[in-house]
Amino acid sequence: MRLKAPRGPLSSQTVPTAGGPAARPQRFSAFAGRARPSLLATFAIVSLIPLATLGFGLFYFLEGQIRSRALDGTRNAATLVARSSVEPIVLHADLRAPLAARLRQDLAASRKQLHAAGVVRIKLWNLDGKVVYSDRRDLVGRTFRPSDELLKAADGRIVSEVSDAEKAENVDDHGYGKLLEVYVPLRSSRGRVGSVFEMYMPYAPVAAAIANDLRTLALILLAGVAFLWAALFPVVARASKRLRRHAAEAEYLALHDRLTGLPNRALYLDRGRQALLAATRRGDRVGVLVVDLDRFKEINDTLGHRYGDELLRQVEPRLRSALRVGDTVARLGADEFGVLLSDVGGTDGAIDVVNRVRQAVEKPFVVDDVPVAIEATVGVALFPDHAENIDDLLQKAGVALHTAKAARLDWQLYEPRVDEHSRPRLTLLPELREALSARQLILYYQPQLDLATGTVANVEALVRWRHPTRGLLPPVEFLPVAEQTGFIHSLTRYVLDEALQQCKSWQSAGFDLGVAVNLSARSLGTNDLAKQVHQLLEERNVMASSLTLELTESAIMSDPFRAVTVLTKLRAMGVRLSIDDFGTGYSSLAYLKRLPVTEIKIDRSFISNVTSDDDDAAIVLSTIQLAESLRLGVVAEGVETAATFEAL
Repeated sequence: MRLKAPRGPLSSQTVPTAGGPAARPQRFSAFAGRARPSLLATFAIVSLIPLATLGFGLFYFLEGQIRSRALDGTRNAATLVARSSVEPIVLHADLRAPLAARLRQDLAASRKQLHAAGVVRIKLWNLDGKVVYSDRRDLVGRTFRPSDELLKAADGRIVSEVSDAEKAENVDDHGYGKLLEVYVPLRSSRGRVGSVFEMYMPYAPVAAAIANDLRTLALILLAGVAFLWAALFPVVARASKRLRRHAAEAEYLALHDRLTGLPNRALYLDRGRQALLAATRRGDRVGVLVVDLDRFKEINDTLGHRYGDELLRQVEPRLRSALRVGDTVARLGADEFGVLLSDVGGTDGAIDVVNRVRQAVEKPFVVDDVPVAIEATVGVALFPDHAENIDDLLQKAGVALHTAKAARLDWQLYEPRVDEHSRPRLTLLPELREALSARQLILYYQPQLDLATGTVANVEALVRWRHPTRGLLPPVEFLPVAEQTGFIHSLTRYVLDEALQQCKSWQSAGFDLGVAVNLSARSLGTNDLAKQVHQLLEERNVMASSLTLELTESAIMSDPFRAVTVLTKLRAMGVRLSIDDFGTGYSSLAYLKRLPVTEIKIDRSFISNVTSDDDDAAIVLSTIQLAESLRLGVVAEGVETAATFEAL
């Protein structure tokens, strides 16, 4: 039998080496903003802009067409008159010389006909810009600078324009108001343009006709735009109604659980923020519960998801019935519900609601004629006791829930001492990874004394972290983080390598010492653990019998079949195997017999009282006798006094 000294550095031999759904409201006060104008009213206003633009555009385009058509009609009539009554008279005349008396008489007769047709003024131009005939005698024989219209007409084109009073030849025509000038090229007997006949016609009738047509056009366009707007309005009204219905549905689903109709996490958190603000003003306390349905996964897997969904629908009204007026229940996840208790008073008030919730849930359910029984586990956090914002309160209640489930409790109030998810722990992992590469992790060695020889036959490697700012940290500060994240694999390999290297150093110096290293349950679950150990033994040139791997009962029993397989491989290599803290776990003697272990370690909780507690002494004696009958070695952990040493 070997005795294990108290934990701590070895003075001379310590060598550091490194509800069914509720009615769906259309608005939610928590998220409501300013009143928005109706979508239909917005359309009614906004749609007028493109329709009015379209109407004005069409009016502008058609106005030009109407004006052009009116002028073209007048111009064509004037051209017909000129060509039929004037052109035959001057067809053979030489307009460079004064007109003969007969031609003047004929033109005078034609002028009377033209005046009767509404022509106010006439002029006959030769191609040199000279007036060879006019109803105004003072203009006859005068030469003017040819206007653009006259030049265009001399080129063979019929030109018309509204009179320009600034022209020299028009200065005496102001009394007629606006006039329409028409320039008609007249052919000579040679077939070429020989002269230009200019007529002045009143513009007022043309303008009146244009105005009348434009009024008619405006009325038609206005009626068309109004009809189009009226035709679109009911279509948009129906679309607006559908959009508003879809928007309300989307808003509802954004804040509620589709299956149960309960508020979802987003709405729960928003109501929680409001409750905390109100509680801060009044000095009240607020409770946050996280309720988890036990055996829900079993029901889902056994009966199917349809039964699970129906069960959740039935749970909803029961949860509502267990709460007070003003409390909120929300669905946070699959089978997880959140409860917000405003003005809870204190712990007793919260626990009273917890008990009512559990009683409501524990009553049997009937799902499609199948009786179903479930229970609830509840985590509780209080404001301002445990956190000052709703997000942290919900996280604390979740931690309390997980603590309750791990300890098989009905409910658990949040306690900081059991919170393994604190922010310092979260930041610890990257520091731990860096510590491994920086060799900040060091090993201390605890001696194990052989009672038969009185010598130190073995040492146990104990890892510590020499943190650059926090000092020397014990394993309890960082090993849980390593085990949760899988970093334990790298850490275990590092400790094994360092321990074997130190073991070889001692053996080379003449000290026949073995070394023991602790393994976690996660390390035991590694498929190539035996291969890694064999590789490290060869690299450090250490015999397998010099290495002892220690495992707790709980680590072995977490997956006993895998444990037997892996440990058998290690034992076949010659590695010694020890069950650590024997007597504190739940291993059975049947498994103990099957495991290829070489020794068991009696937990210090029994050893420390072996001289003062008869029950502990009996347990220690029975364990020693059991080990002897199974031909196993025994290590007593925590021998700190001479009396304990003598008793063993």
